[in-house]
Amino acid sequence: MRAMFSMVALLVLSASLMAQEQPRTITVSGSGSASVIPDRASVNMSIVAISPTVAEAQAEAATVTARILAMTDKLGIDRSRIDTTGSSVRPNYRWNTQREEQELRGYVAERQMLVDVRDLEKLGGLIEGAVEAGVNQVSPPQLDSSKRRDAYREALDAAAKDARANAAQLANSLGARLGDVLQITTESQYAQPMPYMRAQAAQTMDAGAAETYNASNLSFDATISVVFELEKQ
Repeated sequence: MRAMFSMVALLVLSASLMAQEQPRTITVSGSGSASVIPDRASVNMSIVAISPTVAEAQAEAATVTARILAMTDKLGIDRSRIDTTGSSVRPNYRWNTQREEQELRGYVAERQMLVDVRDLEKLGGLIEGAVEAGVNQVSPPQLDSSKRRDAYREALDAAAKDARANAAQLANSLGARLGDVLQITTESQYAQPMPYMRAQAAQTMDAGAAETYNASNLSFDATISVVFELEKQ
């Protein structure tokens, strides 16, 4: 019986010591943002050609591709930054209501192109020139910056300062003092703006339309969660 009481006493003492060893903590979040001017973009284009035969469809798509390459050469975009290897061919069917069966109309040849632009002054000329050369679709350019890491770290720094300020305010209001940082978790968000063309330029594909493309700044947002130790004042 005495041994049982001793064991219970030890367990109570151990639990009490563990409770004393566990620090008082406060968990807060902080947010920050930074922006940077984009200095590069990637542009996806697609060429779709429909002809009675596979050879004719492929030849038509190849002709437009050659025009694009000639245009990018004129703009001074290095061919090492242009990928034209995406290619596919598929049959083009339609439903014959009289015969109630699929009817082969010809073939569709598609070429996918990806252009890596390192001088955004050439972006408008590339898009306008691609449309004039016969490209069927130009996806919105994906903007990027060579300084994206620096911008993200700037956003993280702002988020950390915000988190500490939030924690200090709460601790002071609760009659405590901030101690060491025990844990940090981060989240980040990256928004990609897209170049836009003014409405009047979209209606008239004149020589000056390329100059109306304007790329806005890239925005980097960072959110962190921090666990601080609380000390008595």
